[in-house]
Amino acid sequence: MLFHVYKEEKPEGFFLNEPQGLYKYLLDADWIMYLLLPLLLLIIIILLMYLWRLHELPQHRAQQKKLAQAELVSALTILGLFQHWVWAVALFIAYTNWENVENLFVRILRRAHTDQPIESIERTEPPTETTEEIEQTQNKSDSETNRSDETQTSATNNNSNHKTEKTNHQEGETA
Repeated sequence: MLFHVYKEEKPEGFFLNEPQGLYKYLLDADWIMYLLLPLLLLIIIILLMYLWRLHELPQHRAQQKKLAQAELVSALTILGLFQHWVWAVALFIAYTNWENVENLFVRILRRAHTDQPIESIERTEPPTETTEEIEQTQNKSDSETNRSDETQTSATNNNSNHKTEKTNHQEGETA
């Protein structure tokens, strides 16, 4: 045997729940130990690999989102090996939607600047134009451009007509 728990064999009936038959044979066999030890090591290695992937999750998320704080998150995940609360901070930084946080602070600052009570200012998102509104705006600008072109064309025609009349009038005086 590879090792012995007791130096001498214990008599039958010594243990309250003594293994019987195949179970006793497997517990006393050394070859089972040689199979279980590598299996146990393999399970431990796989478990450590998954724990490492979980530990690096904030760093991969920050790189995926292309955050400006990606290096900070990377440093915090490494420090998180020793101080676990630091890893939680890195996770928070990586998964926070910073655009929404920025919008929240901008709204708070605008409320403070206008000196209005919070209840009187409704929570509004920045206005977004629909495609219909964009098309209407483009149509208005196109029609205004056409009007200004027509005005310039008519003014040019009036000027040329006026010059022609002056020229005809001067020719009539000289003749």
